[in-house]
Amino acid sequence: MTAAAVRHTDIVLAREEGTSFAVTLVRAVDAAPTAPVVLVQPAMGMKARYYLTLLEALAASGVHAAVCEQRGHEASGGRLPGRDYTFGYADLVADLGLAIDAVRAELPEAPVVVLGHSLGGQIASLYAARHPGALAGMVFVGSGTPHWRDFSRKLLVAAYGFPLVARIVGHFPGERLNFAGREARGLMRDWGHLARTGRFAGGDAGLADLEIRVLAISIEDDWLAPISSVDGLVGKLAKATVTRVHVEEPGIDHFRWAKQTDPVVPLITDWLATL
Repeated sequence: MTAAAVRHTDIVLAREEGTSFAVTLVRAVDAAPTAPVVLVQPAMGMKARYYLTLLEALAASGVHAAVCEQRGHEASGGRLPGRDYTFGYADLVADLGLAIDAVRAELPEAPVVVLGHSLGGQIASLYAARHPGALAGMVFVGSGTPHWRDFSRKLLVAAYGFPLVARIVGHFPGERLNFAGREARGLMRDWGHLARTGRFAGGDAGLADLEIRVLAISIEDDWLAPISSVDGLVGKLAKATVTRVHVEEPGIDHFRWAKQTDPVVPLITDWLATL
C-alpha cells in the first residue's frame, strides 16, 4: 500500500438531540466511481479508530471504506452513558442511517455494503430490514446473536445480570466487568432481551423477508461469536443469499482480525466482486 492509494475524509454528523459523531471515509483513489464502499459498524464498546487499519487495507485493495463512531464512544461531540443519558438499539440504527446517507453524499455512485462486527451485525440487520433495497449487501465478521441457546445456559446469568447492573448503576460498567466498555442501560436492556429470548426488543419484523446478499465470517475459537451464534443471526435472514465462511488462522480472534487483516480482507474483496 502506498500513500497515494488512499485519501481520508472525516465527516461530522449532528443528531437531533444535540450530540454529534464522525464518519471516517477512506477513498481508494484509483477506484472507479462505481466501486463499492464498505461501511463498518463497530462492535460494542469499540472506538472507530480501532478499524483504521482495516479501512486502509480495503482501500488499498480498490474498495472505498468507512467507519462510523458508535454512540457513547465518540472521540468528541458525544456524551457518556449515565443516569441522565441512555439509548438503545433503535438509536444505533438511526445513527447508521445517518452514516449511510453521508457516505452516499460523498460517493453517490458507490453501492453501500455494511460490515457489522459483533453487535454491528445486529444493528446492520435491523437497518436493512427497515430499509429493504437500501444496501447492496452486508458482511458479518464475528457477528451473531447472543441468544443463550446459541451459547449455553451460563449466558442467562449475563442476560439477566448485565441489564440489572446497568439499571442499578445508571450505566453498564463494562470496563470493570471485562465485557465491552461503559455502555448505556438501554443498550444493555435490548442486548439482554435478545440474549434471553432470541428476538430483538423491537421485533424481528422484516428480517425473514429481507432479500439481500450476505457474507458471514466466523473465526475459530471466537468465544464471543461462536459458529452457532453466527448461524443464529444468519438464520433470521431466511431469504438472504448467504456466503458462509469459517476462518481458522493462528493469531486472530474476535478483535485482532481488524488489525491482522490478511485472512479476512481477501474474503471480503472477492465476495464484493460477485455483487
